[in-house]
Amino acid sequence: MSGSVRLVLDTSAILAYAAVSTDVGETIAEVVDEGGSFALPVVCLAEASRRVPEHQASGVSLLAEHPYAVVTSTPAADWRALTEWSRILGRVDVASALFDAITHTAYVLTGEPDAYGDYKDLPVIPFD
Repeated sequence: MSGSVRLVLDTSAILAYAAVSTDVGETIAEVVDEGGSFALPVVCLAEASRRVPEHQASGVSLLAEHPYAVVTSTPAADWRALTEWSRILGRVDVASALFDAITHTAYVLTGEPDAYGDYKDLPVIPFD
């Protein structure tokens, strides 16, 4: 792994990568080309692994093993902040991705921008 975390993939982005999304792959390539790395919150990896179709499951594993991927978890001391974001957004995985983005001064890549409410004020990048 090299460089600071500049991008956080949420559950929808991890699932899209496993389905061979060019939008997600190209965004990761841009971050890596600029010397950065990308985060995969462990909660999002677990949720994506639970939801991924069996024939795409290897894509989740390949993403987690990417040399520029950083698998992250919320520090125990920050559980209250994660809880608050979970209440606001309604999902722990989405809250985890946003918390990581805020912590790393990065952006969340998502195929579900509505999950972040009025995301225009948040560090969220939607993809199709």
